[in-house]
Amino acid sequence: MNTLLSSLALGAALVLSSACDVVEVAAQTETGTFDRTLSVSGPVVLDVRTGSGDIQITPGPGNSVHVIGRIRARDLVVGASAAERIRAIEKTPPIEQDGATIRIGETGNNPAYENVRISYEITVPADTQIQSRSGSGDQRIGSVRGPVSAQTGSGDIDIAESRGDVRAQTGSGDIHAGAVGGAIRARTGSGDIEMTQTAKADADVKTGSGDVELVLAGNPAFDLVAHTGSGSIRVSQPMSARVQSRHSLEGTVGGGGASVRVNTGSGSITIR
Repeated sequence: MNTLLSSLALGAALVLSSACDVVEVAAQTETGTFDRTLSVSGPVVLDVRTGSGDIQITPGPGNSVHVIGRIRARDLVVGASAAERIRAIEKTPPIEQDGATIRIGETGNNPAYENVRISYEITVPADTQIQSRSGSGDQRIGSVRGPVSAQTGSGDIDIAESRGDVRAQTGSGDIHAGAVGGAIRARTGSGDIEMTQTAKADADVKTGSGDVELVLAGNPAFDLVAHTGSGSIRVSQPMSARVQSRHSLEGTVGGGGASVRVNTGSGSITIR
């Protein structure tokens, strides 16, 4: 009887050890990269997306778009190995060009991209119009002249400069824009928002939880509606207020003009 129990225990231990080995193998990751340069002429329209990964966009020469993709993949329970799928992606990366329109990261239902993370480093002409989306990851965008639309499910968004309109949205993370020469629309579920607007244009800024600092350069003239669930509101410009309380402030600066709307569920608001 003891021999039988010992055999059963040994068998169970071997099965458990085997299962642990499978988990360990499945958790292993492989890495790879691809590098492509596309010739362009005229204003570029860039559409880049990734399910999971960071996106970095910087200005460069006016006649090319340079794309570096950094891949990380894990083995699947069934199907091609991570290494095999990475080699396939390196050979045929998800890059499409139609004249001056560049689309990066469109993968459809291709099983090669399961359990795959791709981060992009892209160099574009300065006048590029940018639309970038990530399911999870940070976005860094340098000084460009075109409009910018950046969205991530979770991560920070940092825009050095845009001479056009800026739309930025993250489910959880901070948003920063050094200089925006057009209208602003910024949303974060949880995080701080800090933006500088260099032209007279509308601004609509909202965070579920975090502080907001909005710098309006020059001699701003705007209509303000600002609310916070918990925090202070400070406006450095002389203002004619029609609604003023601890957590709400509405009125005009410089005789009114552009619409400036700021809302935070929990945090302070500073406009200067």
